[in-house]
Amino acid sequence: MKYIIKNKIFSWGAGSTVKDEAGNDLYFIKGSVFTFTKKKFVRDMQKNNLYMVRNKFFHLLLPKVFVCDKDGNRILMIKKKKLFALKQNFEVVPIAPDAPHWEIMGDIIGRHFSIVENNDPIAHVRQNFNLIKDSFWLETTDERVPLLLAFVIAIDNYYDKLQNEDR
Repeated sequence: MKYIIKNKIFSWGAGSTVKDEAGNDLYFIKGSVFTFTKKKFVRDMQKNNLYMVRNKFFHLLLPKVFVCDKDGNRILMIKKKKLFALKQNFEVVPIAPDAPHWEIMGDIIGRHFSIVENNDPIAHVRQNFNLIKDSFWLETTDERVPLLLAFVIAIDNYYDKLQNEDR
């Protein structure tokens, strides 16, 4: 199934909606307004928090982004493997004992990549470049859709952090 994550043009706290191919709302991404860590919550249609994504507040050289459960317990960490590398190579570090062991394969700079578990692609992500707002397509048959959505939001947070530091 294909899930479309569209950032809202005007949103208090950088919110997004997640729709299916038919345009039905499935999930909400709600951002916190006053936070230094760019907290975002993946919510179901009843506005229950399912997952939280947040940047590490302080970092020396490389930003880190965490995917947390609804209670704020860290599940995954996304970071670059090396500071000075010719290509973007990211590491997905499982933190919780039952965390998935995922890898990112493909063009993460162009945001066109696969999420791989045990050498099998479980999801494919593609960003649609738009002048006004970002949107992503997540294509998967995996039942962990909310966690995969949180993962995509975490990668978007990572790049937003890098772009803001370049200014």
